[in-house]
Amino acid sequence: MMYSPVKLKAFQETTEWDGNFPNHIYILNESKSKMYAYIKKGTKNIFKFKSPIDFSTKGRKFVELKQYKIPYRQEEPTGREWTVKGSKGNSYVVSEQDGKLKCTCSGFTFRGQCKHLEMVEI
Repeated sequence: MMYSPVKLKAFQETTEWDGNFPNHIYILNESKSKMYAYIKKGTKNIFKFKSPIDFSTKGRKFVELKQYKIPYRQEEPTGREWTVKGSKGNSYVVSEQDGKLKCTCSGFTFRGQCKHLEMVEI
């Protein structure tokens, strides 16, 4: 495990909503669990957050914009982040913010603890 800067990617939301809800472009980390910025539909203005915010893709659809040049320069991280391989080969992101560890795996979501945190703590 190594500390590495967060790789940001652009994702266009393609969710078909009941009603008139616009789908924006989102600047997210690779696991799509943190949003760093977004571009409102129909504009080129980027709205940057001071700190990344938790982001859920549940019930939503996205397409990665691989050729999209991200108009966002990432600030130096305020915490640390590690990519950890799970026992079945999946990759999870363990992040530290204000001295607290969080993981993108479902075990952490439901129990608040997981073996990936333990791997980083060791």
